[in-house]
Amino acid sequence: MSLESILRELGKEIQADPRFKALKDAAAANDKDETLQKQMQELQLISLKYQQEATKGEEADEERINELQNQYQELYTEVMKGENMMKYSAAAAEMEEMAKYISGMIGLFFDGQDPETCELPDPDCTHDCSTCGGCQ
Repeated sequence: MSLESILRELGKEIQADPRFKALKDAAAANDKDETLQKQMQELQLISLKYQQEATKGEEADEERINELQNQYQELYTEVMKGENMMKYSAAAAEMEEMAKYISGMIGLFFDGQDPETCELPDPDCTHDCSTCGGCQ
């Protein structure tokens, strides 16, 4: 089996994973959420207004810039508190964890570790055994 075919099999396994489906479902829910879509458009508009003001250099109205920053932050906070966005963020975090795991394992393989037995180190390990009871 070639490396390319193995990678394609990995891709199929990733896409068959429930975490992948959860992310796709959450993204679709966000796309259908009219309130969220309006908020996202408003965020883009605020960002454009900010950029236009900021590019004025010394003639930029600092009060207007601060006002736009505050508007953006308030709306961003509101967006992130929305149910659909919270589900999307959680699903994206799960996929990020999967990606870190895959990347970490591939790193071990590149370091020459045995693909059959190697394991990622505990992320809480300080490599100072006096901080815990030693490796399990």
